[in-house]
Amino acid sequence: MQEREKQFERLFHSEYGRMYRAAYILLGDEDEAKDAVQDVFARLWDGRVTLHEESQRAFLLTCVRNRCLNIIAQRRRQQETASQLALAVTEEQGPWLGKSDDELTSMVQQYVDEQLSSQTSRIIRMHFDDKQSYKEISSTLGISVSAVNKHIVHGLRKLRNTFNRKQA
Repeated sequence: MQEREKQFERLFHSEYGRMYRAAYILLGDEDEAKDAVQDVFARLWDGRVTLHEESQRAFLLTCVRNRCLNIIAQRRRQQETASQLALAVTEEQGPWLGKSDDELTSMVQQYVDEQLSSQTSRIIRMHFDDKQSYKEISSTLGISVSAVNKHIVHGLRKLRNTFNRKQA
């Protein structure tokens, strides 16, 4: 085993527990805490993060804290987006006014997951949940910006049509 790998393994074993506990306190979810710590170690392994011997622990904990704050912000954006989608779909829809935001959000999310194509669903989530621009999405997926636009327009149209039909 190379020296770099040995150092990484020692660091992982000595700091993982502390980093996991910090992430769990911030996120309150075991799986998300494990993912946050794993992301930090993956970045360290890939060389995207460089550590200095004297400040390893503080730096790692700061990285974990920042990753957790990003996860919390992403959660909040997803909830806001789902609420906005639900509101847009149900504007001026009398029967929908009695539904709670959580019920509407759940209905829209379920529809996006189950009724739209996987590509359209993925693009809608990338745009609305992750707040990615059309250009960022096209770059990530290797498709044109106009294809991204078509998927979003198509998905939103299907949402509106479906939910408008259900009110009748």
